[in-house]
Formats: sequence, structure tokens, C-alpha cells
Amino acid sequence: MERVQLFEFEDLPWFPQVVRECMTDFLSFLGQRGRGVYAGFAQRLAEAVQATGDDTLLDLCSGGGGPALTIAGLLREQWATPMRVLLTDLYPNLPRLERARAEGRGNVEFCDHPVDATAVPPSLPGFRLICNAFHHLPPRAARKCLADAVSHGRGIALVEMVERSATSLFGVTFGTSAVLAVTPFIRPVRVSRLLLTYVLPVVPLCTWWDGVVSCLRAYSPEELTRLVASLPDNDYVWDIGRLPVPGAPTSLVYLIGRPRAV
Repeated sequence: MERVQLFEFEDLPWFPQVVRECMTDFLSFLGQRGRGVYAGFAQRLAEAVQATGDDTLLDLCSGGGGPALTIAGLLREQWATPMRVLLTDLYPNLPRLERARAEGRGNVEFCDHPVDATAVPPSLPGFRLICNAFHHLPPRAARKCLADAVSHGRGIALVEMVERSATSLFGVTFGTSAVLAVTPFIRPVRVSRLLLTYVLPVVPLCTWWDGVVSCLRAYSPEELTRLVASLPDNDYVWDIGRLPVPGAPTSLVYLIGRPRAV
């Protein structure tokens, strides 16, 4: 299945913020309940972070930050790697990020201004992380994102729960239906979220569309390897591959890169 660069609603600058926030809240809610999904990736990331000595995960394209908080928790609890998390996004969902900071119990901060993953300000240090969002970047921007990390000597890691496969497309469709079941449990409860989910089902429909497009835009390990090969000469250690998801027929695609001389 060839990669297709279709649009996602969340990428559109004019997309209503209230709907964007509802979608972000739902994805963050799910992301914080997937510890088993990210365990293998966290182990590999722990090795890279320990090698660089970083104490901060600079999470790019955070959305609500759910997966990053889960991964940081795994690093702390299972791999003795204390990490604070700095959440950033091109369209920061401030209420959700505020909630993530509160849930982080002193280990989470966020940027309240837009941060472009392809041109990260040098003032934002840390091992860069992109959870389930690298597919948003077309090939030129994806290469620029990796090159920006290399040019600043920063570690970078990405993980994707979707692939270009029929299994992944089915999983996204099934998973999106969960929005109807879990919406009453997403905090804080908002009338707008209930209306846009059950009365006028904009949230589930837009979430389903974005999920399907995410599958179609996802990069394979082979494509990630080619992106890395196209970067300027660098003395980096790159780890790219797939990891099985326990109890599921799908897999995670991941990339981890760090300077060799650390």
C-alpha cells in the first residue's frame, strides 16, 4: 500500500478549536491507558536516554500529551530513568496541557506558544519525542524534522501505533467507536463535548477520518531508513524497526537516534 498525503482535520489552521480540543482529549485519554503497548519502545528509549544523559523528554506534536506521560512513567518505574516531560505543539491545547501538568505531579511542563517540530528553538533542550504524530509530516518536512535534531546534536525518537495495512485501518475504525463509550469519563466533563459527540457527531466522525488518514500517511521502517540515509553525514546511532503489541495483531513502528559520541 503506497503512502498517501491526504489531509487531516487537526492539521487545518481553520479547524474549530473546540472540536480539536475534544479530539485531543479523547486521544490523550486513550494514550494514558496503553502502558503495555509502549513497554518495548520504552526499554529501547531508556537505553538511548541513559547514553545521552538527558533528563528531559521534549515531546513534539504533543496533542494532549497522553502517550508521552505514559512513556515517561515507564522510564521512571521500570528502567530507573527519571525524566521530566516538556509538552509542545503547533496548536497547543492549553486546557488539556494544564491538566497534563497537574497529573504529572511536578514532572510535566508545557509550552503555551506554538512549537514547530521541524524548527525547534535551541532554547528547548532535551531528548526529542514524537508520539503518533510523525505521519503528519510529508517527506520533506519529515526529513527536516530529523535533520533539525541532528544539527543541534539532540536525540530524537518517534513511535507510531498505525501502519498502512488493512489490520491497522480496522483497528482505527474499531478504536474510534470507543469515543462513544468513554466520552462521559473524560475530565473535565463539558457540555460541548457531549453535544459534539452524541447530538452532532462531529468528534467521532472527524476522529475516524483522521485515524484512517493517519494509517495511509504512516511511514514504514524502510521509508524511515531512507529518510535517515538522506540526512547530512552524522555520527548518530539509529535504531529503526517494528515492535509487537501484546495481545493485538498490530505492531508499533519506531525510530530512535542519538549522537554516538556522548
